[in-house]
Amino acid sequence: MSRKSFKAFTIDSVEIIDAASDGRGVAKFEDKKIFVEKAVPGDIIELYVYEKVKRLFSGNLIKIHTPSPLRVEAKCKHFGLCGGCKWQMMSYEGQLSFKTKQVRDIFERIAKVEFGELLPALPSPTPYFYRNKLEFSFGTRMYIAFEDVGKIDQNVPVLGFHGKGAFDKVLNVEECYLQLPIVSEILNSVRAFAIEKEIPFYNIKEQHGFLREISFRSSVATEELMVFLTVKEYNKAYLDMFFTHLEINFPQINHLLWIVNPKSNTQISELPSFVWKGQGFITEKLGGFSFRISPTSFFQTNPRQAETLYGVAKEMLKKVLPEGKNKHKIVYDLYTGTGSIAIYVSDLAEKIVGIEYVESSIIDAKANAERNDLQHLSFFAGDMAKVLTSDFIAANGKPDVIITDPPRNGMAPAVVNQILKVRPEYVIYISCHPATQARDADMMRAHYEIVTLQPVDMFPQTAHVENVALFRARKEPLITEE
Repeated sequence: MSRKSFKAFTIDSVEIIDAASDGRGVAKFEDKKIFVEKAVPGDIIELYVYEKVKRLFSGNLIKIHTPSPLRVEAKCKHFGLCGGCKWQMMSYEGQLSFKTKQVRDIFERIAKVEFGELLPALPSPTPYFYRNKLEFSFGTRMYIAFEDVGKIDQNVPVLGFHGKGAFDKVLNVEECYLQLPIVSEILNSVRAFAIEKEIPFYNIKEQHGFLREISFRSSVATEELMVFLTVKEYNKAYLDMFFTHLEINFPQINHLLWIVNPKSNTQISELPSFVWKGQGFITEKLGGFSFRISPTSFFQTNPRQAETLYGVAKEMLKKVLPEGKNKHKIVYDLYTGTGSIAIYVSDLAEKIVGIEYVESSIIDAKANAERNDLQHLSFFAGDMAKVLTSDFIAANGKPDVIITDPPRNGMAPAVVNQILKVRPEYVIYISCHPATQARDADMMRAHYEIVTLQPVDMFPQTAHVENVALFRARKEPLITEE
């Protein structure tokens, strides 16, 4: 059946048997594998199948005949339309179980990479209000449910999250259970104020309008709140008006900043920020260490669970200490961000070298090492594949262990090849996307074996899972058949 000749059809009763890594439920009917939004494993449902791509089908839940024991009531009024919290309708115990299964399936069935032990996913201390950073977009066209098209005027100023598959439309978010409750209050207040004062919202298609994004960073340890505004161009009158409103109505905000982004894209990591109130950073604490976090610097978005994640990496590093030693000689921390992992494990190495591509993060990393009086840490900024060279390793020393925490797309092949060339005894690989982690593990399998996989739930209510893998160098390279 080709995609062109596909005809939609309804299945009166089918059971959801699994959960996919993108958050959809999975049903099987005859020889068909069907992915279903808002479906929970164990549900028996009526299903409308509307699309076929290659051998995979997509469907919408029409009616629940028998709800799954794992099904719960979603908290948020935007659930289903927003797409941010795809598993709000699943119990937290169920989420953890399927996140562990997701890691197993990726390594066993998809990548076919062998591993020693897979431990159960570690739960987050708080399943809601756990994030320390959120970004919301201003827009001029509202994202609405399909059934409301034609009934609601979409050409209005909006503030919230971009709709799925609709870059030019924004869902008007009135509540969000991911960050502090005050974030929702501020969001609703500034939306109404900006509309009243006729401050232009950004039109992403035509690329004009003053207000582009509003972002929030908060600290668990210090209870600081930072608000930074991304605007199309500098306009003192608009900025003063906007920030004065926030200062008067929300004295809880410690830091107010803005960033000018005249570009067509939303990438702001290389752009300077300007302070209207407070400082240009907030302070967070993990494991007794203090961290400075700038507006665009990377820092784990679930700080309470970051202690768990870093604790796993630290225990692995401790586990592989040379016999009779209490410290490794040299440890490399790749994709170091603000140096948080390097600092957290600093007592287990005589020297730690961190590398990160975002310059502002390295500035923070150096400041963080200094404020924690850690003189045996050094940090370097630049493209990982270009920095991590043989000359760099000759100058900074060969690592006993490499810790790597890359972005979702994993490590570049050149970085993997350089790790294989250096051949540290152990690699601790922290990943926010186990699929690319497994892909990299496949590239490393001839020279490394996986001792342990430890999933960590950094993002409750979503299908995303962090995974920490401990790799050990093989005594003899694995010979594979061509």
